[in-house]
Amino acid sequence: MELEERVQRLEDRENIKKLKYEYARHLDNRSWKQWTKLFTPDAQCTFSGLGTFHGREELLSLARETVAPAFEYSAHVMHHPEIEIDEDTATGRWLVDIFFALQDDEIAGWRQGRYTDSYQRVDGEWKHSSVSHTFDARNRFDYGLSHDDRWGELIEFGTAISNDDG
Repeated sequence: MELEERVQRLEDRENIKKLKYEYARHLDNRSWKQWTKLFTPDAQCTFSGLGTFHGREELLSLARETVAPAFEYSAHVMHHPEIEIDEDTATGRWLVDIFFALQDDEIAGWRQGRYTDSYQRVDGEWKHSSVSHTFDARNRFDYGLSHDDRWGELIEFGTAISNDDG
């Protein structure tokens, strides 16, 4: 691979990271229209517990009608990106920690999950063409707790994460 190709891949990888960080920022800032502009017009998105949504209009409705009334606060922390690029398309896998406060229940908590994304370069800019989000772990109230004299309360996570290798 020539130097120019390697530099282009690095730039593409950084631009995809920036795209995902913008995704989180617009969600957390409730910038719904800006959030939907990060998707291709025909994007397909599946969110754990919410369903599958097609296109920007359905995503905008999801944000305004479901997400906004439910959450007073959220902070999506994206990390551990694994990005594969093939010219004008790419795939990415991310871990995410989501800290939140619900509107009505006076409940705060966290969720840990994974994103599996597809990206497409459109007019020189990377966009999400598909997003799939699943949860692996939740705040301790969702799990049985055990006690360890060395550490205090410990979360028993069980089998929340599956191993693709069997």
